[in-house]
Amino acid sequence: MPRPHRACVDRHAAAQPAAAHGRRGPRGAAVSDVRPQDLSAPGLLAPLRHRGFRRLVAGQVLSTLGDMVFAVSLPFVVLRMGDAKDLAVMLTLLGVGRVAGAPLGGLLADRWSPRNVMLVADLGRAGVLVLLVAATGPAGGLPALGAGIVLLGLLEGVFLPAYWAIMPTLLDEEELAGGNAVSEALMVTAAMAGPLVGGLAMASLSTAAVLAVNAATFLVSAGTLLAVRARRAAPAAAPAGTGFWAFARRSRLLVAVLVMAALSQLTSTAMMNVALPIYLDRHFDDGQRVYGLMLGAQGGGLLLGTLAAGLVWRLPRRGYLALGLLVVDGLVLTAFPRLPGLLAPLSAMVVLGLAAGVLSVVALTLVQRISPAEILGRVMAAFTAVTIAAFPIAAVLIGVIVARQGPESAFLVGGIGVLAVSVIGAAQRAIRNA
Repeated sequence: MPRPHRACVDRHAAAQPAAAHGRRGPRGAAVSDVRPQDLSAPGLLAPLRHRGFRRLVAGQVLSTLGDMVFAVSLPFVVLRMGDAKDLAVMLTLLGVGRVAGAPLGGLLADRWSPRNVMLVADLGRAGVLVLLVAATGPAGGLPALGAGIVLLGLLEGVFLPAYWAIMPTLLDEEELAGGNAVSEALMVTAAMAGPLVGGLAMASLSTAAVLAVNAATFLVSAGTLLAVRARRAAPAAAPAGTGFWAFARRSRLLVAVLVMAALSQLTSTAMMNVALPIYLDRHFDDGQRVYGLMLGAQGGGLLLGTLAAGLVWRLPRRGYLALGLLVVDGLVLTAFPRLPGLLAPLSAMVVLGLAAGVLSVVALTLVQRISPAEILGRVMAAFTAVTIAAFPIAAVLIGVIVARQGPESAFLVGGIGVLAVSVIGAAQRAIRNA
């Protein structure tokens, strides 16, 4: 399944005793993971009527654009100072920092407040980027750059669970799906524009200027956060027996979603970054150009999927829809190497992006709605960590398969893996009845 990010299925467990999941209503009464479906839910754009949500998303779109500019510039910065091995080390350090930061961010979001955690993370990233300007200069070096990269990854990991934990404090519960859909769609748009902007920036600006611009985006984001005010008071500290592990033991639905998210990352997402470029390079004369077209098609599908998810949330039995999308995803991956010409693979990438967009928003909204408010930061940290940590593991596994058997075999293994995830989900009553 997709990233912060990002995964698979939806809310609405079958009617089970409230103690099975442990969520608390507004007066402390236990309620189940599931509520009756409301087909009169607010429209997709309803969350935009809240000033705090608009400010939050505007700031994060800008910082996401800055992140993508940095992602494009980082390889060139490292290669000017070292070689390909150094680049691999830096990317590993960035990933390790992200995974390590997520649990810390969730804990701090619950004990402090999501807004304050995000504010510190944004200001911290701006400061680190300013220091990296010196690290990439004549007096700097790879060790200093590596230290900065670790800090950036750590702060990003801290930021992500806090970002998803703040949403329920800004929106009404029935607006969450629409809010997540709008937010994700805008982030996808910024992520798609980022490589183009980053490439132009690296071609026309110095490394120091590019880093300074990225730092400025985080400062602007921090400024928008200062203007964000929660519509609901922060929850009290979690009472005894309602900590993260206690909740996870009671909620089969949460565990199922986390497991399926991790497995989907292991079997699907790494394909786009490892197997796909190698396959295209072997089967097309201009593999790099075709790879760009494929990612653009996937991004377009992802954008459509995130928006569609805000509408899909209104449907009953969304769990079956999610499982069906997983089956489609697995079948498309399995068949991908056999698709003729260029149009068919491009269409397949649109389908893969569409499925990923719907699944990520539905899963995210599900986790937000079934989790007690006082531990939501830690729950979102677990959701973030499993998806982030699964990707590098998947990249290694897919890389081994590609090296030994070729990219075609990797697509087959990945497709079968996604189909297996759908079978695992179908075996869970809470998922089927979502």
